[in-house]
Amino acid sequence: MEIKYDACLNCNIKSNMVSILNEEELCELGRGCLQTEFKKGELIFKEGTPAHHVVYIREGFVKLSKKGIGDKDYILSIHKEGAYLALNNLNKRSRQNSVSATAITPSKVCFIDAEVFGLLLKKNGQFASEVIQYIVNDEMNYFERLVNNIQQQVPGRLANSLFYFKNQVYGENPFNLNITKQELAALIGTSRESVARLLKEFQDAGIIRVEKSKVTIVDEKKLEEIQRKG
Repeated sequence: MEIKYDACLNCNIKSNMVSILNEEELCELGRGCLQTEFKKGELIFKEGTPAHHVVYIREGFVKLSKKGIGDKDYILSIHKEGAYLALNNLNKRSRQNSVSATAITPSKVCFIDAEVFGLLLKKNGQFASEVIQYIVNDEMNYFERLVNNIQQQVPGRLANSLFYFKNQVYGENPFNLNITKQELAALIGTSRESVARLLKEFQDAGIIRVEKSKVTIVDEKKLEEIQRKG
């Protein structure tokens, strides 16, 4: 379903950086925008396919993943409403999507033509500055989690991921974990069995409470201690 040209102008969930654009620029953005809905588990874009769009999440949660050795999927991050994906597609030398994006809940996303987005960066310096800042913050968050995964043992990685979900992904405690134990294992680089065992150990120790997909961090101090020890 193609959005009307003024849809970006009248959108009530604009990101902070898009809110900087004036009416003419918002209409221009709308001309290069296509909104699509995805069911849980549907692929939004695939690693290795032609890259032509920047993707904005209007609603739902999306995971980014990349193939590793043995064609194994590694989850890089989880993103929610208001996030931008595939900003690296603004690089004209980038001809392929470097990662895959999959909806982990029913989701609505906007596909924004990378050429249109790039032209707006050239026209509006404040908008360009906000986009750069967004990319820097996103990369720093990713690098911090990557370093933790390399340096920490599995208990520390799991503790780190639980705080990641609480503070960055869902922003609340308790939260509904929208990924499976297998996907959680792919996020922290271990096996499903290890994740299941550690979740039970954390729960038995009174650190967390797990009820189906609902996770509650009960004792943050103990979880922080595990996170620090790694």
